[in-house]
Formats: sequence, structure tokens, C-alpha cells
Amino acid sequence: MIIDGHSHVTLPIDEHIKEMNRVGIDKTVLFSTSFHPEAAENASEVKQAMTYLNNLLAGKMGSMIQVRKKSIAELMNAIQCYPDRYVGFGAVPPGLDEDATMAYVEENIFRNQLAGMGEFTIGSGQIALLKNIFIASREYGNLPIWVHAFFPLTLADIQEIAAFAEAYPGTPVILGHLGGNNWLETMDLVKEIPNLYLDTSAYFSTFVLSTVINELPEKCLFGVDRPFGDLQLSREAILKVSKSSTVADAVLGENIAELLGI
Repeated sequence: MIIDGHSHVTLPIDEHIKEMNRVGIDKTVLFSTSFHPEAAENASEVKQAMTYLNNLLAGKMGSMIQVRKKSIAELMNAIQCYPDRYVGFGAVPPGLDEDATMAYVEENIFRNQLAGMGEFTIGSGQIALLKNIFIASREYGNLPIWVHAFFPLTLADIQEIAAFAEAYPGTPVILGHLGGNNWLETMDLVKEIPNLYLDTSAYFSTFVLSTVINELPEKCLFGVDRPFGDLQLSREAILKVSKSSTVADAVLGENIAELLGI
């Protein structure tokens, strides 16, 4: 089974399913989204979307509770349309107090039977905002937590996330995009900490992708990051750089299937 472990809701939903069928992707771990850059019709609209994204990644957008709830409703609609093809991760606002975080996770993640929480886009220096997310994960059966780990996060930020993972050893923590330009140090952290995993989407280079997945084939999860990544090219990259079919099979689906019980 080939599973895209990280893509966002894109519209129309049917087009995503058609592309999965064409490329041979059996299931997608689908993430909620607060905007739709795939709807941009020209470079000017793309720039507007990227400005929004950069502000989001920098932690400038606040908790956006109502926006996140709306995005989860959109996610649930997609899952309900194709329950055999989609597994969901839902957005949770970081920085709420513990009681508010618990209430939000109960209402939006647990009751919707979502498989995990994320994607968390935390600004550099703001990793402490994830504390109550980890507490909620433990409370609700160690829900996996998916954290964007490319720019603007620094190595120090990634080390803080790793420290949370060590403090909550039952909670699977997925670091997005192989840790970005901090991939080498991130690889070593993931090697040392049992509940840390790496997503391959938006990899820094094919050299980096090859190095990491062949060094840690049991800890890497195939991801596309649609609409920013292409399903076919992302799958072909894993197949191209894997040193064996065993490595490719693990990364392309076996690892995430085991992690999420798919």
C-alpha cells in the first residue's frame, strides 16, 4: 500500500482522487488548510497566497480558532466523501491554555475520530506554545503531532521539539520536510529518539532525501504536501533514490500504516 502521509485539502476534492488513482496512491493522510493556493490563477494571486503562508509560518496569524474550525469542517467533508481513501489530521490552535486546548481537541479532533493533530506552523522561538498540545495528545491516547520543521524554524527550535518528544515518549512526533536546512542534525535527533519521525515532503535536495531515507528507512514517512508537491514526482523521487525495494516500501507506506494503524 502506498500512502501519502502529508497533503492538504485541495479543491475540487474529486481532482485529488483522480490524481491519486492515476499515480497509484492508495490512501492520503489529509490535513486541514486555512487557504487554497491551488485556486490562484496568476502570479499576482500566488504572491498573495504566499504572503499569507509566510505570515502563518512566522506565527503572526494568532490562534485563528474559527478559521481552524472551518478548515476542519472542510476536511471532514472530504473524508466523508472518500472514507476509504482519506485519513485525517486536524489543525489545533497552539497557545491556548490547557483547559481550552482540551476542549478544542475533544470537540474537533477526538469526536471527529481524526488520526492526529497538525500541521503546526510555529514561529521561531515559539515552540513552548506546543506544551498543551502534547498534554492533550497524551490525554487522548497519544495522538500523533505533525510539526512544520522547515523555515523559519532553526536548529534550536527543532531541538526544543525533540525535547518535548523525549518528555512525552508515548506521543509520535513527525517533523515535516526532513528538518529543512537543518536536516543533518535533525536526522541524528530522529535516530536517537524512538518517537520522532521524518516527513519527506518538500525535501531540501535529492541528495538529502537519499541520505536520510537510506540511513533511517524505518523512521521516514512519504509525503507530498499537495498542493505544493506533485504526487507522481514525489513518488518517483523515493523510488529513484531508495537503495532497495525494502527501503522504498517502508517509506512509501509501511511506516505510516503501522504508526496510524491503517
